[in-house]
Amino acid sequence: MKKKQWNATRKGRYSGLKSRYWDYFSDKIRLRDFVKYGKCISGGEGFKRWQDSQAGHFISAGNCGFSLLFDETNVSAECQYDNAFNSNHQLLYAENLDKRYGKGTAENLKERYKEYHFKGKTTKEWTKREYEIKLEELKQEVSDFAIKSGIPF
Repeated sequence: MKKKQWNATRKGRYSGLKSRYWDYFSDKIRLRDFVKYGKCISGGEGFKRWQDSQAGHFISAGNCGFSLLFDETNVSAECQYDNAFNSNHQLLYAENLDKRYGKGTAENLKERYKEYHFKGKTTKEWTKREYEIKLEELKQEVSDFAIKSGIPF
């Protein structure tokens, strides 16, 4: 299977190792949800290919703090409309989080956000070395999952 190559021109909200980690993390989430559910967590739109989805945060990436940024429960595959344009997407997102992971999941994520945003409980971001190690582990995990699922990556 062909290995995914890092594309330096890929644009995102982050830079450096954090950007590379996000790209693979996003792939992991979109692959996971495509295989397991095949549809947008918010609106239920089906995906023909995993690449047609986006990795959308329940608690938005811009405000969630580091502890929720790469939390696999806080990020799910969404269609572009719900992820970028539908300001009400969280209503169905919350409902479907509870269906996928158990009752109270959405509320737990909200409480973690409140602890960060209002109570000052922060999580230290990874060091450069930690990003490097975690990135290599994530690359392998995504590759292994794609192979196991029979999805070209």
